[in-house]
Amino acid sequence: MSDVLSTPSLWVLGALIAYAFTYFVYSKWVDEKVWEVSADRTTPAHMYMDGVEFFPVSKSVLWGFQFKSIAALGPILGPFIAISYGWLPALIWIILGNMFIGWAHDYSSIMISVRNEGRSMGPLVYQYVGGDRPRTILLGYLLFYLLIISAVFIYLIALFWNVFPGTFLATVIVFIAALIVGQMLYKYQMNVYTVTIFAIIMIAIAVWVGAAVPWPPKDFLGPDYTMLTWSLILAVFLFFAALASMPTFITPMNFISAFPAIGGVIILIIGALLTPLTGISLGQPSIGKFDVLIGNIGPGPIFPVLFVSIACGAVSGWHSLVGSSTTAKQLDVEIDARPVGAGAMLTEGLLALSALAAYMIIPAGSDVFQKGKVAAFVTGAKELAAAYLGGEAMLPFWASFFALFLVIYAFTVQTLVTRYWRLVSGELFTGSLSFLGNKYIATIVGLLIPILFALSGSWLNLWIYFGGSNQLLAGLALFLTAIIVAKMKRPSGYVIGPAIFMLIVTISALGWETYLYAKKVMSYLQTGDVNVLFANPPLKNYPLAAFFMNVVFVVIGIILIGLGFLMAYYLFKSYSAARSEE
Repeated sequence: MSDVLSTPSLWVLGALIAYAFTYFVYSKWVDEKVWEVSADRTTPAHMYMDGVEFFPVSKSVLWGFQFKSIAALGPILGPFIAISYGWLPALIWIILGNMFIGWAHDYSSIMISVRNEGRSMGPLVYQYVGGDRPRTILLGYLLFYLLIISAVFIYLIALFWNVFPGTFLATVIVFIAALIVGQMLYKYQMNVYTVTIFAIIMIAIAVWVGAAVPWPPKDFLGPDYTMLTWSLILAVFLFFAALASMPTFITPMNFISAFPAIGGVIILIIGALLTPLTGISLGQPSIGKFDVLIGNIGPGPIFPVLFVSIACGAVSGWHSLVGSSTTAKQLDVEIDARPVGAGAMLTEGLLALSALAAYMIIPAGSDVFQKGKVAAFVTGAKELAAAYLGGEAMLPFWASFFALFLVIYAFTVQTLVTRYWRLVSGELFTGSLSFLGNKYIATIVGLLIPILFALSGSWLNLWIYFGGSNQLLAGLALFLTAIIVAKMKRPSGYVIGPAIFMLIVTISALGWETYLYAKKVMSYLQTGDVNVLFANPPLKNYPLAAFFMNVVFVVIGIILIGLGFLMAYYLFKSYSAARSEE
């Protein structure tokens, strides 16, 4: 038994059992007793079917769409930060966060839209929270939130292309394959099985090319300007993706990306379960330091950082945008909401679990962790996979596979983030500012500002900003659900408790990061030394510009906290009013 305890297998198995209980018992109770779903109640997909936004989709296909639309890098790279506190606290949060918050948030975000004619978050806030002012506050919050997400993902995709030579060529092949698949599916209406075989072959070719042709080399334009160049190249891809019709690129891209994305999770989970047989042991300590500072940048105390670092792996506000804006409009029958909403979120929990397993097996003190989150994940993942799939000879293949795995998870969601930025800008900017809502201008602005953010400071601090703002949106969505459920005169306890917890955690996390940036600003004013600032090359070569960007992040932190408090006030006021009506 001691041998089993020294491997990830038993811990992964325990998480699988907890997720099974959550889905088959807890979520089923909420589905039947709180929402009283019915296959006979007409959904918006049928009510307003137009073949563009509203159209019924089978639950298996919609589950795949939901998963690929919500799952990104949060569950993969977040555990890299969280494992600083030991793998056990990270594991507990991945399990309990999903059991009591994550699935409930995603499922409920779909249901509140389905029960309100397919309305998304903005119109629902207008309807249930108090008109234009709360809606405008929410839209303003979303703009800053989407900028932070974009900055994180743009930086990381550029980093992947730089650190793993060959991944750019692999990404281009997948990009071209998505365009071809879109034509095969929607223009020529080819058999889906034929298209699937083609997609899998193209993914295999992309992985092989990534391993066989490591080009261009790392830092090919020098350490100062390579990341900037990759970011601008990525912006061109994202500009096209944000403006193209869904069937042209995003839908087929999600379709073909699902194979390596879900396949990779299955490979890692099986690899973790087989560790007693493959001889792979735990390398990281179960408990670390609860107040971790790496150099002078963090991450900081376990509360609140742990709960926002594994962004999306336990709960994510991004999912409420996807669920209410798109998935709810495609739900065939109400009874599909649980397998689609809860099922996809628990699957993302498995993604976080698989990533944590990859980190857990890396020996303590290994220089892999010093090289960063990207190297650490790929190192652990390829070891778990090669241990039972091909041995040492397959390590280069699995390294290429999991490098592309990272790019795919980031790229597919970032295309939607850029698209949502454009849509929110069009809705928010009117009158004399209507030019900012123009689809071309909005998309360019929504790409250039994040690039500036991405290259201006510490990845770690930007990640905590992302996690804090993301999880804060989840708390707001849970509060909105509580209002609607209370008005239905149904038990709201399953969402109001998690909502309050998430608001406390996320505002604390945003406050922590704002404090860190403010501290850097004050240090620079006292010393005039650019090295005390959060700044990356090439911005670090321009002290005043670097100082200005640190000030900008202080302002952004204050704005996010302020808008969060305002939304919480309106939501709590509306919830109290709804409860008094019972």
